[in-house]
Amino acid sequence: MAKDVFEYASEFTASSKEVFDWHKIGSAFERLSPPWDEVKIVERSKGIEKGARTIIDVRIWPIWKRWIAEHTDYTEGRSFTDTQITGPFAYWQHQHRVSPLTPNTSTLTDHIEYKLPMGILGKIFGGAMIKQKLEKMFRYRHEIMRADLEDSILAKESPIKKVVVIGASGFVGTNLCAYLDSIGLSVKKVSRRKNNTKNSAYWDPAISDPDPEIFENADAVIHLAGESIAGGLWTKAKKKRIRDSRVISTTSLSKVLSGLKNPPKVLLCASGTGIYGDRKDELLDENSAHGTGFLTEVAEEWEGATESATKSGIRVVNMRFGIVLSPAGGALKELLIPFKMRMGAYWGKASSAYMSWIAMDDLLGAIRFCMQNDNINGPVNFVAPNPVTNYEFIRALEKVFNQKAFLPVPSSLLKLFMGQKAQDLLLSSTRVHPKKLLEHKFEFRYPKIKDALKHLTGNATK
Repeated sequence: MAKDVFEYASEFTASSKEVFDWHKIGSAFERLSPPWDEVKIVERSKGIEKGARTIIDVRIWPIWKRWIAEHTDYTEGRSFTDTQITGPFAYWQHQHRVSPLTPNTSTLTDHIEYKLPMGILGKIFGGAMIKQKLEKMFRYRHEIMRADLEDSILAKESPIKKVVVIGASGFVGTNLCAYLDSIGLSVKKVSRRKNNTKNSAYWDPAISDPDPEIFENADAVIHLAGESIAGGLWTKAKKKRIRDSRVISTTSLSKVLSGLKNPPKVLLCASGTGIYGDRKDELLDENSAHGTGFLTEVAEEWEGATESATKSGIRVVNMRFGIVLSPAGGALKELLIPFKMRMGAYWGKASSAYMSWIAMDDLLGAIRFCMQNDNINGPVNFVAPNPVTNYEFIRALEKVFNQKAFLPVPSSLLKLFMGQKAQDLLLSSTRVHPKKLLEHKFEFRYPKIKDALKHLTGNATK
């Protein structure tokens, strides 16, 4: 049976060399993997030249399938090809072609030839679905690559070149490390997992202070580590871990950084918009008073723990994260489960409660922006400029997925299963404005919830 062919091409405001070389970076695969697909990297060779191999596990609901791809052709600056050795397709060959248009513009064409398993039956029942999935995937890939190439120009103009990321294996940390690598920065990953790979380091804040050598020659330190507030009930022990993992680690880190002979230029430390508490429809910016409650208390102590770094002359940015949206993790991943079962039309009596959100890719860009801007310090709200109510969020999901949610989730049910966490995370209202980011001219790529959801789920038109 003849092979099927899929092709996707885009123009880039970058030279053919820049576009081709971008594929050589170590994190290219992670950056190009859509967040709605579940993929685990098992093993991979370095580079994209002939003979390089990538082994991944892909989830094809409800099973995982091993996919081994080998690079079978390579022409420097022009093209490279990967071919499936084993995997979900009967045949798969993907050629990446880069063509110059002008000295500063080029075209990237992804040319794929494939056969579905089960012959004619596979083509009849799966042909249209596969083409739709490929269209979504490559639209996303080209969009990410275009943005990263643009940001790499800004990164070259900044003196910040070497970055240490603490909490590198977490939800935000994993994405951030791949992004920083993709725009040309040197990244050292610090986590509680012992790892002997290059550019990685171990630190468990519950055991000791960090080794000062970790930060040798670092221009910036980004601290993201902390017990997840999403997983599990907020028992007394859980709340202690949430507080201690943030406050104790930040106090320890600040002390070590302030004692360095050559400290980093900037420390960016995570915090949260929970510092404002439940404020109904009041519009809140970085100058607004703090609220009350558990998350407020944690955030206040967390930000206060950076004081020694500030006093030593290090520029400190307290990153007040809103709800970070990605189908790969966090709130959106959890909310999509009931939504796809047509549940979650609204949450209890909280349909008018505001949620302050930010798309993962805008969060990464905003971290880079604050890291490289010497005029930004203190608390910064990492939220999109258009907060939405819970009702508006669900309606946006309905439009993006072209699917209605009918069944409401009563607040009593949420509180039964989630306890205090339900009130603080889902039922409270926090309407936050990114005043500092906008004043310093940060440009959001996804300022509106519908556009963000289209991008993050792949449900958009070219």
